[in-house]
Amino acid sequence: MKVAVNGDEIFVGQGGMDWLDDRPVLVLQHGAGMNRTVWVLLARYFARHGYNVVAADLPGHGASEGQALGSIEQQAEHLWALLDTLWQTESLSSDRVVFAGHSMGALTVVEAAAQRPDKVEQLLLFGAAYPMPVAEALLDAAEANDQSAIDMISLFAHSFASQLGHNAIAGISVLNSAMAMLEQTAPGVLFADLQACNDYKGLENAASRLISSDALRVTVVSGDSDRMTPLKSARALAEQLQAKHIMIDNCGHMMMSEQPELTLQAVRSVLLQ
Repeated sequence: MKVAVNGDEIFVGQGGMDWLDDRPVLVLQHGAGMNRTVWVLLARYFARHGYNVVAADLPGHGASEGQALGSIEQQAEHLWALLDTLWQTESLSSDRVVFAGHSMGALTVVEAAAQRPDKVEQLLLFGAAYPMPVAEALLDAAEANDQSAIDMISLFAHSFASQLGHNAIAGISVLNSAMAMLEQTAPGVLFADLQACNDYKGLENAASRLISSDALRVTVVSGDSDRMTPLKSARALAEQLQAKHIMIDNCGHMMMSEQPELTLQAVRSVLLQ
């Protein structure tokens, strides 16, 4: 479906199922240069197991119109604008929200939850760390819209096993799939996203607001071989947010495609208790 948010047509995936009354809402927020399709397996599963799924493309990403948003704070504000629109104009009836975000999306949902902590029941943070610095060489390549930016991300986002051809999904190359997705991203979008990650300084304030909300549960999910948001940084983030930390073995930054079954098990363990 497409909905108008702040003058742009935003594409919203529902996991292949219509929304039903009295179900909690699972919001899936993608990472830098990506789009909603990184969530396709989890979206389809949880749409069939008790959740109304909202997996949207950010402005300028995937099938959404508009320009890439220049900061994590703007992305969080956009997320609430989208949800407000869906509550007011579509059949999304429940205001019980679970936020899940990957990489840049993890920062976005933390910031969004801190903006309205009374609306959020749970946070799931995949491939997350704070701070989330981006190497100058990668920023320069992304700003120049150079192919080397895509190459660097694709290599560092996947474990060595994935680079050597290990694919948990038969017939799919997770490395080439990620490269193809990044290559479809409009010029300037990847740089804007990476710059937003690099510049974000708001997590301490967000964490203090979230910790004061006793009802909010937070889970950090990490790959043991993640080189973009290393395990040490992920553990520090989990400690800062007083979060549960789940580690997925033999997995890099792209756990949803590298280890889909183990990732599903991790999410099931916290959402379907």
